Amino acid sequence: MSRKLLPGMLLGTMLMAGSSAPTMAQGLIVVDKPVVIPLPRPYPPPHPRPHPFMPLTVKKLGVSTEIVDAVAITRIDEVFANHNKRQVEGTYIFPLNDDISISKFSMYMNGKEVTGRVLDREEARRRYEAIVAKMRDPALLEYLGTRMYQARIFPIPPGGEARIKLEYSQTLTIDDGLVRYRFPLGTAKHSAAPLESVSMLVEIDSRIPIKSAFCPTHNASVVRSSDSHASASFEAAQITPGHDFMLYYSLSEKEFGLSLLTYRESGQDGFFLARIAPKAQVDPNRVLPKDICFVVDVSGSMAGAKLAQAQRALKFCLANLNPRDRFNLVVFSHEPWSFRKELAPADQETIAEAHQAIERFQANGGTNINDAVLEAMKTASSPTEERPYLIVLLTDGQPTIGVTDPDAILANVRAANSKAVRLFVFGIGNDVNTKLLDRLAEDNRGARDYVGDSEDIEIKVSSFYRKVANPVLSGLRLAWGDLSTHDVFPQMLPDLFCGTDVVVVGRYSGIGHKALELTGSRYGREHRFVYEADFPAVATQHEFVPRLWAVRKIAFLQDQIRLHGENSELKDAIIKLAKEYGIITDYTAYLVLEEGEQMVRRGGRRHFLAEQIQADTSLQRRAKAAPAAEAADAGAAANYVSMRNKKMAVSPTSAYVLDFDAGGAERTSRAPAIRRVANRTLYNLDGRWIDNSHDPSRKTVKVKAYSAEYFELARRSPLAAQMMAVGERVIFVLDGQAYEIIPAS
Repeated sequence: MSRKLLPGMLLGTMLMAGSSAPTMAQGLIVVDKPVVIPLPRPYPPPHPRPHPFMPLTVKKLGVSTEIVDAVAITRIDEVFANHNKRQVEGTYIFPLNDDISISKFSMYMNGKEVTGRVLDREEARRRYEAIVAKMRDPALLEYLGTRMYQARIFPIPPGGEARIKLEYSQTLTIDDGLVRYRFPLGTAKHSAAPLESVSMLVEIDSRIPIKSAFCPTHNASVVRSSDSHASASFEAAQITPGHDFMLYYSLSEKEFGLSLLTYRESGQDGFFLARIAPKAQVDPNRVLPKDICFVVDVSGSMAGAKLAQAQRALKFCLANLNPRDRFNLVVFSHEPWSFRKELAPADQETIAEAHQAIERFQANGGTNINDAVLEAMKTASSPTEERPYLIVLLTDGQPTIGVTDPDAILANVRAANSKAVRLFVFGIGNDVNTKLLDRLAEDNRGARDYVGDSEDIEIKVSSFYRKVANPVLSGLRLAWGDLSTHDVFPQMLPDLFCGTDVVVVGRYSGIGHKALELTGSRYGREHRFVYEADFPAVATQHEFVPRLWAVRKIAFLQDQIRLHGENSELKDAIIKLAKEYGIITDYTAYLVLEEGEQMVRRGGRRHFLAEQIQADTSLQRRAKAAPAAEAADAGAAANYVSMRNKKMAVSPTSAYVLDFDAGGAERTSRAPAIRRVANRTLYNLDGRWIDNSHDPSRKTVKVKAYSAEYFELARRSPLAAQMMAVGERVIFVLDGQAYEIIPAS
């Protein structure tokens, strides 16, 4: 078993046998030796119990980056602590890409400034290999092709803290209007201890309008405040990041920007990710007037805090209507009641009357969802009028009055919706019929969301309304010219609203320079926008795209099974994708316990996917014991499954953050059983990492770790170096040949 690396640019450890091991997050420090302070006489008795050497810890890692017209200046501020009763000293190392220029390195210890030097590729490679061989830890192999910044670190006092500041600049490449910023946070995946505190802030300013910005690797908050400025922030405590921090943003002078990312290995169909985004600041005259009807459940179960929150949410939405919008309210319990028989103008007088009506809401009676939605459909505009019509349904119960059969309700709404009405649903609490509400949204080009018992209805609804307040293009269609595409998600594009973007993923065959065509309707006219894009035969830079596609396809398949019933074809497709890309699903959680029985019993612990599931216990038991189609229509587990599928389908971070707990948090507490290297999935089986593409029946070429053949293989193939960096025991496939790395002794 290889020795684990510890977090931090300046972290180190000393093994009690006398050797040392490097530790790293953005860089590393090789601890040469502890400084032993002579003890006063009399000496302690023979064979004293030694004090174990404790790893140094990062108390704070702060990263701030300013990007101005694609030139990035990154500043790192890190505080680390030595918890030992002895001093340590070593050498600080920071891997350097070709586009990085160190502009400032500040560290003062004992009143002296630390200085360093940059090593070229060859000298850096020899240094990396020497550390790997000496420390018997392969993690540095992934840096064999980089330059190195090296600085001598003065003794770190026992029980003391040290602070380092590093600043570097780089010119980012603009590729067809797309800019990528990468910060090497992912080296901390080798850490033996989590980072105590991490914060990142990236500020972007550009003369060319910024159309979209997104982070596919971390659960970062990304805000595009204007066409010239965007920011991304990420904070966490006690985490071991598994991936580098990546931020993408697209630049375009067009009214609607389209950015495209592709990934393709030789001889295979490619993957693509397209993002469509309007300007952040849209001319009010370009915003489409909309019609919106709020359908609110006031049955007896809504009494108290639920109704009060719903009332405040409605008032917020009405206060933020655009001057040319029209609206209506439909309130229902055992029967519906409409604020107006026709859509009302969003003027001050009418909105004031609506506020008075909202104040009079009282909760009592049953739940007649069927008649309430049909009542809202009656005021929809004629099909020829280009005003998007939105229905927002809020309910906390199941249909108990009137038509109660879910299939009959769906059929009635489908028959009534001849005018392309978009239906958005909010389920409140755990008593709603999740399958019914999900189908209502899916069948009517809307979306669903659920408000837990402890969540605030007002916050959730008002947040949704901000996203749909300003429609700018409806009836979107994206044509790929003569390019052959398949497995494209979403299958039907939603409307485009100011401040949001639409993400499309799929597969493609064929190569070349293509013209993509986006069409949509505005003010009764169809508008057409053409974009040029390249679809290469080989493209391996954006390695997260295939997994993001797989996650969204699995989300689609799981929803189809949950809403329409299970069949073997859909189930087999989910299992195949989940195993290939290392994705948690209902079926794989159940399957691994079945197929991996022998692995479960070896070593007394469970490996593979099942070990990673940390959802609420009722859902966990259900996932292990039964397929997704048997999940209940209502209840906490049903709500959880629906929202998990939604997160998988729309989350910008779902390329890496794939399995969520009940709160949607990123998992950080367990050592991973799955790792992604390039576009490969590796599974940890009894301490040995195995490439999912490896056929166990095929013979492997065995290579002893740290041997001459080992380093030659790493030098010859960057992919092999990345695979071998995972650990001392790895099986991977390279150019059709399986290699097995075995321990040196």
